Amino acid sequence: MDRELNGERPGALSGLRVVDLSQTPPGAQATQLLADFGAEVLYLEPPGGSPLRRQAAWPFWARGKRSLEVDLRDPGDLAVARQLAEGADVVLESFRLGVADRLGLGYRELAAANPGLIYTSITGFPATGPYASAPGYEPLVMARAGALDQFAEIVERPGPVYVPTPYCGFSA
Repeated sequence: MDRELNGERPGALSGLRVVDLSQTPPGAQATQLLADFGAEVLYLEPPGGSPLRRQAAWPFWARGKRSLEVDLRDPGDLAVARQLAEGADVVLESFRLGVADRLGLGYRELAAANPGLIYTSITGFPATGPYASAPGYEPLVMARAGALDQFAEIVERPGPVYVPTPYCGFSA
């Protein structure tokens, strides 16, 4: 059985390079699982660090990852992000519709440089249809999915109920 020098067994995804461009809990959770299974995950954070660092779950979500601070509005930093993404096996992003393409970090541009790239985009709604440009905030997705109405019976007042468990984010 092959073992690494430190005596630990390599993960099933060992050797897989992942660039995480997301700024949302679903992205952090997805890449955390990839890191848990041995993938090399590089998390590209905005200047000042990811807003996820303020979440209590940050140490859990960040485990096994490396991070690099990049300003995607800076041409030099954007070029670094593109180069890293083009050299990755997997890119995960959670931008609003059209942002990745505008930055040159969309699937078509990156796959032209790396045809084997696996590209994952986490959005609140499908990329086509009436809600394509709607933000994917948890309460909006929960409302559209009917989750808020489903829990209306648990309170005595009329109307929808906001549920603090991020059901839609977990499924994303």
